[in-house]
Amino acid sequence: MKDLLAWYGFKHYPFDKEIKTADTIETGVFKETLARLEYMKRRGGIMLLTGDPGVGKTIATRCFANTLNENLFKVLYTPLSTLNRSDILRHINALLGLTNRFTKSANYQQIQKELLDCREHRGRTVVLIIDEAHLLKVGTLEELRLLTNFKMDSFDPFVLVLSGQSDLKRIMDYAVMEPLNQRIRMRYHMTGLSEKDTINYIVHRLKWAGCNSPLFNNDGLGAIHEYSYGIPRLIGNICEEALTYAMFCDKKTVDADMILKVKTTGDISGK
Repeated sequence: MKDLLAWYGFKHYPFDKEIKTADTIETGVFKETLARLEYMKRRGGIMLLTGDPGVGKTIATRCFANTLNENLFKVLYTPLSTLNRSDILRHINALLGLTNRFTKSANYQQIQKELLDCREHRGRTVVLIIDEAHLLKVGTLEELRLLTNFKMDSFDPFVLVLSGQSDLKRIMDYAVMEPLNQRIRMRYHMTGLSEKDTINYIVHRLKWAGCNSPLFNNDGLGAIHEYSYGIPRLIGNICEEALTYAMFCDKKTVDADMILKVKTTGDISGK
C-alpha cells in the first residue's frame, strides 16, 4: 500500500491542522488580522472577526493568544456558542475559574467583578475569544453586550473577540443588534488569499513537511488557487487529494489536469 509520507519524503502531512503557531506563514490577510488584534490588545472592547469557513480565523486568534504575556493577559477561549443567555454567563463564570451562583444576576455581578479586579488589582487583562460566534442567539449576544458595560459604560477592562462565519456580519445588520453594533470597536473580515499568497502558502507548507522539491507546476498552482478561492483549508484539501492522485499514477509532480480530475470526479485512485 502506497503511503503519502514515504512517496514524497514528507516528515509529516504538509497540510495537517496540528501545525504549531510558530510554523505558520504570515500572509497578507493573516498580518492584517493580527494587526487588528494587536490594536484591541492595547485598546480593549469588542472586536468582530468574520470570514468564510476555513479562511484562518481560529489559527489567527490562536497565534495572537500565544503572543500575549501571561503576566499581563489571561486568555479564555470557547467554541461553545450555542448557549442561551443564562448558560453563557455560567460558562464564562466557569472559564474564569469561579464558582457558579444560583441566579443569573449573581453570576453576572461575579463575572464583572472578576474582570474588573483582574485588570485593576492584578494587572492582567482578560481576553475572551468566542469562536463560532455566528451561532450565538440574539439574547446571548445581548447578554455579552451587557457584560461590557463598566462604570456606567465608561471603561473597557477586557477584550471580547467574537469570531464567526460571514453570517455574523449580516446578523449585526439587524435592527435589534444596533446597541451591540455601536459598541464594536473593531471589525475585520478575512478574505481568501491572493494567488501569490496561495502559492507561498503551499510552498511553505511543503517545506514545513520536509520537502523542498516543487511538487506542483505553475498551471497546477494556478488551478489550486482558482478552485479553492484562496481559502487555506480548501487549498490543503485540494493539494492532498491531488498529491494522492499523483502518487497512485506513479507521478512525483502535480499539474492542472490532475487538479481538474480530482475536483470534477472526486477520484483520487489514479485509475
